[in-house]
Amino acid sequence: MGRERGFFTWIQAYGLALLALAMLAYLTALGVAPGRPGLFVAALALVPLAWVAAAGCALAAARRFRDTRARWPWNFLGIGLTLWAMAEIIRSGYWVVFGAPPPLPSLVDLLRMAGYFSAVAALGSYPVTPLERFGRLRIVLDVAILSLAVLAFFWMVVLRPAVQIQMAPPIQIFWAGAIPAMDWVLAMLLLRLIALRPPTPIARMFGVFGAAFLILLTSDLAGAYLSLLVDLRPGSLIGAGWLAGALLLAVASRRADPLARPTPASRKKQRWTRLEPFLPVASAYALLGFIALDWRFSGQLDWGGVGVAVALTLLLFGRQGAIIGQNEMRQFAAVVNSSTDLSFICEADGRLRLANPALRKAVAAQLPSEPAFLSDFLASDVPSDRLLRQGLAEGWEGEVSFRRRDGASFPVSLSLIPVHDERRPDSILVGTAHDLTSVKEREIDLRAALSQLASAQRELEALNRELEVKVEDRTRELEDTVANLERVNDELQKLDHLKSEFVTLVSHELRAPLTNIRGGVELILAGYPEERHAVKDTLRLVMAETDRLARFIEAILDLSALEAGRFPIRLESLDVDGIARMACARFPEYGEGRLHYQVPADLPHVTADERALTSVLFHLLDNARKYAPLGEITVGARADHEKVYMSVSDTGPGIPPEERERVFEIFHRLDSSDSREVYGHGLGLHLARQLLMVMSGNIWADEAPRGGARLTFWLPRAPEVREARKGRRRPARGEAERAAPR
Repeated sequence: MGRERGFFTWIQAYGLALLALAMLAYLTALGVAPGRPGLFVAALALVPLAWVAAAGCALAAARRFRDTRARWPWNFLGIGLTLWAMAEIIRSGYWVVFGAPPPLPSLVDLLRMAGYFSAVAALGSYPVTPLERFGRLRIVLDVAILSLAVLAFFWMVVLRPAVQIQMAPPIQIFWAGAIPAMDWVLAMLLLRLIALRPPTPIARMFGVFGAAFLILLTSDLAGAYLSLLVDLRPGSLIGAGWLAGALLLAVASRRADPLARPTPASRKKQRWTRLEPFLPVASAYALLGFIALDWRFSGQLDWGGVGVAVALTLLLFGRQGAIIGQNEMRQFAAVVNSSTDLSFICEADGRLRLANPALRKAVAAQLPSEPAFLSDFLASDVPSDRLLRQGLAEGWEGEVSFRRRDGASFPVSLSLIPVHDERRPDSILVGTAHDLTSVKEREIDLRAALSQLASAQRELEALNRELEVKVEDRTRELEDTVANLERVNDELQKLDHLKSEFVTLVSHELRAPLTNIRGGVELILAGYPEERHAVKDTLRLVMAETDRLARFIEAILDLSALEAGRFPIRLESLDVDGIARMACARFPEYGEGRLHYQVPADLPHVTADERALTSVLFHLLDNARKYAPLGEITVGARADHEKVYMSVSDTGPGIPPEERERVFEIFHRLDSSDSREVYGHGLGLHLARQLLMVMSGNIWADEAPRGGARLTFWLPRAPEVREARKGRRRPARGEAERAAPR
């Protein structure tokens, strides 16, 4: 099929090229030697051949179009050109046989007039824009108004003067002028199509058509004039015009593009498309104005023109009614076309008349362009004829399936409603279908979800039963464990009570011997001053170790009292400056100048227990003295709106960052080896933190400004007192000793 189409295309192309060369040769010969017999023969042969080529190109163009709406205009044009070719063949044969042109009217004129009617149908029905079904009546009325107006103008301007001056018999004038008049009608219809602003390929094709019609109009006018005066012989310039017009029509037919689809006018083109609806109105008003002017200047009324004017007025009224109905139908069609439901109208036998875009998209078929039936896409167990009978009788509604072009089906809810028309013996059916695909999918998903839910519920019940058994077993185990823990707790409480009693007993029992030992050593040192220095040094060492052991026992007793909740705490407003001076006075470094006291004189009072605060200061100073036996010790303080801060700094080795929090743990030592230089039990800092926390304070460790360790604690600031502070005196040694923690 492709090779055959390519062969015919090749034949058409080369045939047109040969005709064009022959026309050039004809024109050349006509200009060099007019009137020669060879030109007469060439005209008789070339003109019919050109019309045959034009008819063949038009019919071939119709075969290239698959859309029926675009194919029919080309078929009409091909039929018209074929009739013109037959007329030219008969004219040439008559010349050859009788040596004169056919008389007016003849079969040649009838064939040419029939060809013009077919060409008018072609240009009047050409689908430049998307055609609405309910807009065809308006197109027919537009074509009728334009054609009548042009024919009336031609009668009043050309034919009536020729009849009035008796140029020839009226019948000959009519048939001689009918052909140019129809050329004017075709030119006006072509102007209407150009005003619709078709796509660029179609616009170019219409341009070639326009050039062809202008040449034919000129040639036909000249030929009609000469045929009324003298015998028109072939081989003249008029024959060259017919030959050129036919060739241009053939070229235009070859330029027909099936891919140039009719499209709505864009915004840029709307200015031109708005002129098209005014062409029929303008032509009718122009004819009425011309009739009035002719009556005004000639004094006679052309009743034929008046009759045409009345007919045009009636057609305009009908056209306006068609436009109003078209606008109403366009609104209803917009509602139907924009609907997502599948809508259609079908005959009693199921043949579809209309289908909205949703149905075309769903069944993937060109329903309006191709004859289609409901059975083509109905995939249901119920036969289509049964559905149609029930729908025509009383309507039908139910669930069916539609089939796509690829064979796949989808469920729809179909409703058929009969519509009775008094002008038709058979009723039509209006069908509306709603796609149930999403509904069915949701139903399937819902069923699957319900099935999964039921399965999960059964599994949950089974797990619940297993869990209940496990909970019961675990409850029994926990009950046994709780009973064991209660028993162990009772035992631990008893052990803790025994431990506390043991520590208290041991501490009290050790305190009395240590006091006696200390008193005996003091008596020996005081009663025997003449003893040797070695003996005195030994006795002093015994007394120092006795003091250290006594402090250790006091710390253990305080910790035991704190843990047991028996440590007596009485919070009151205290002068931290005075307590700090008394604590510093207990250490000999205070008198030697190595202990620097840098507490402001106006330091606010704190809310604390005097005995606990004295113990905290004593342990911090003792800790600094142990780790800096020869270095300097600094006691500082500051205050803000809520707290009072006090720090004790030394110049010893310091505390590593990773150990600054662990030093407050009980029995924790930085150096716990047997060869350590500084001995201690790890109780002082722990006891200080516990006492501060009981008094709503706290303590932390960091690095001193000049190296070493700095221990800083804070206590809540006491409410302001109105009494002025009295001058402080430096405590005596006996007072400092009495202020030591016990």
